[in-house]
Amino acid sequence: MNKLQTYTGRDWLRWALPLGGGGWLVYTLAVNGLSKADPVASVLSCLVAVLPSLIQAKRTKPDLDKVLSDLRMDVKRYWTRERKRRNLSQSQLLPITVTNSSAFPSTIVPTSSGLWSYEQYGDEVARLLADGQLPSRAMILGEAGAGKTTFAVMLTNGLARRGGYVPLYFSLASWSPADERFPDWFQRQALTTYPGLREILPAPEPLVRELLLSGQVLLILDGLDELRNRGAQDVALAQIEECIDDDMPVLVLARVDPPPPLLPQAARLTLELVPRDGVIAYLNALTAGIIADPTVPLEHRIAWRRVRNLFTSGGSAALTYLLSRPLYLDLLVRTGRRDTSLPVRFLDAVRHGREAGKKVLYTSFVDDALGARSDFSRRRARLARRLAFQMAKEMSRTPTLTMAWWRLYMRVPPPVFGAAMAPLTAPAYQLCLFMPAGMTRGFALGTVTGVVLGMCRGVNTRSPACVTAAVAGSGAAIMAVGTVWVGWRIAVVDTVEIAPAVGLVFRARQRLAADSWRSVTATVAAAGVGSAVMTCAAAAALAPDADPPRSLSGVFMAVCMGLGVATVSARLLTSPHADLNPATATFQLRGNPLPHLVAASTAAAAVAVAGGFVGGWSRGWTHGEHVGLFFGTVVGPGIGLAGGLIRWLNQPGPEKTATAQRLYRHDRWLAVLSVVAVAAGATTSLAVLAAVRAPFLHSLSGNSFTASPVNGILFGATIGVIVAAFNTAWPNYVVCMIWFTVRYRMPWSLLRHLDALHTCNILRQDGSLYSFRDEGLQLHLAG
Repeated sequence: MNKLQTYTGRDWLRWALPLGGGGWLVYTLAVNGLSKADPVASVLSCLVAVLPSLIQAKRTKPDLDKVLSDLRMDVKRYWTRERKRRNLSQSQLLPITVTNSSAFPSTIVPTSSGLWSYEQYGDEVARLLADGQLPSRAMILGEAGAGKTTFAVMLTNGLARRGGYVPLYFSLASWSPADERFPDWFQRQALTTYPGLREILPAPEPLVRELLLSGQVLLILDGLDELRNRGAQDVALAQIEECIDDDMPVLVLARVDPPPPLLPQAARLTLELVPRDGVIAYLNALTAGIIADPTVPLEHRIAWRRVRNLFTSGGSAALTYLLSRPLYLDLLVRTGRRDTSLPVRFLDAVRHGREAGKKVLYTSFVDDALGARSDFSRRRARLARRLAFQMAKEMSRTPTLTMAWWRLYMRVPPPVFGAAMAPLTAPAYQLCLFMPAGMTRGFALGTVTGVVLGMCRGVNTRSPACVTAAVAGSGAAIMAVGTVWVGWRIAVVDTVEIAPAVGLVFRARQRLAADSWRSVTATVAAAGVGSAVMTCAAAAALAPDADPPRSLSGVFMAVCMGLGVATVSARLLTSPHADLNPATATFQLRGNPLPHLVAASTAAAAVAVAGGFVGGWSRGWTHGEHVGLFFGTVVGPGIGLAGGLIRWLNQPGPEKTATAQRLYRHDRWLAVLSVVAVAAGATTSLAVLAAVRAPFLHSLSGNSFTASPVNGILFGATIGVIVAAFNTAWPNYVVCMIWFTVRYRMPWSLLRHLDALHTCNILRQDGSLYSFRDEGLQLHLAG
């Protein structure tokens, strides 16, 4: 209600004009017929084209200080939530020591000693930065397990709570420098994690420079070593250097061994290992209760004392190596406080070397983390464990060390998407059997093409196996439906017409999504010629008296119109050549919906024109005019109104930090809404036509036309799925999850189990991306 009270006259006018104009057109069509509705539609088209520039209120770009203030709150909110989810409130952390190895070597030692709390760690490192002891432009190096990520996270949390710089922490593990420029990667990561930053776009500079030029943002880039090879690291730092000036604040963290390339004009800092006294103090503080507890078996208490004494004396090189690194020390103590027998197994393992000791720590940690969850049933813990093992194996096969739910297609064989055409082709083909003669088979082919162009973004559909699976899947669906409704002979003819064209769409998807209209035209024409020749030959042999009759020109136009309309619609409503990304839709009403309604209505008009043209060519222009009107009134509201409004809602806007769960819920909500809205619009249109213009429906194709309002559900399962595939990543995700569930018996509720693994500290979550907390743990699980 408060939002409505803030609406201006321009806002109300932008809503009233399209609603009033649409009502006028529907009334004129119902009462006076098509001849009177044509000029009304022309007038409305002119108004829709001109009015946006006249009534659109100029949006003022928000002040950058306000955006950064909101961004600080988002960072603080995120890490406050993470603190609760990871149960860090009760954690006691080891102090850090940083050595400056630049021109003037020095040691940076915090003022506080002893064990730190979560708040104290963040406050101390933030104070070091504020006091100038910690340079704001530096390479921070450390050995594996030395606590680099903990340092970066605590600095981010401390700055968000204390003030000063606004910290932006990102893991470089999600970047492939060979495939994506640094400014593009940063913008993708930043806008996905903090959608509120979209408010300052477009900016005169790349987003990363625009933020750093403000002098208020500190960029923290963790895991340069996770780019896997020195060549990638060199390219990464060269791109960072090219984009970021020498005086801009940025911290880059990496392992010291092997030595990474250095960022120019950056201080070289080393995160030191935990000193011997610190480890002993940590062991004494956290294991004193276990050693003094008479209920703990004597063997276990003796083992804890032996661990402490052996480290103090330096009698085991493997034990000293492991416990001098915060990661392994934390695994031993955190797990051993619940499983007091762990030091017995650990002492036995370190006799065989440090790798054996790591294996015991990792195995015990995973078992304990999953077993300690009170909300885990035995089945759910088993599924979570299987998910962790499978993720580790899959992620070890690719250069990236991060996982996003909308990029699961990267780990699914492309033929799976080809086989998915079977359930997607069936409703489209069944619907074309009920529609008036015209672009019916072309409509079915266009529907499948639209789904492929929207859902298969990022998928390599060119492989012969993928094309074969697409032809087989769509052909099986057509034969199954056609055999029941029109007989097997017609079904075979329709299979010959549609299935190979679907295979060509998979093979030439990148050409259809290309910027060159010449390649699009050539591909569409090739599909039309090939389909026409094969279809007419099959019809002459099996069904010479088929209704509608098959002719070379008719089939050619139907196929070309179907593919052409689907390609035009994809270009109007989405970016078929862009990567697949989740929706950002919210309930916030912002900007002018008219341009989005125009784009969607143009796509709907293209379907109507194509259907009318093909219908007129085959059965006379009066019939074609009626077919075009049918498509315009039934398909038009589905694509025009539902698609346009959903496209409008899916614009970026200010909202809280976009976690993986929030992105998934929004994306799924929008996908379901797309299908439901189109189905509802088509059902309503069919019901109105049946009630108001029943003679018109009968005139389309006599008694052979049997469409009724209930067939609006089929429009939802076809046109609605296209709208969902254009705007969301959920249809792609569903195909991937079916594959993983069937192939690996993975849990269907993927996000729920990923979140559980995150709260168990097996995974870490950076914004909307997941990765293993340690590469050694990932390799252990993958092995």
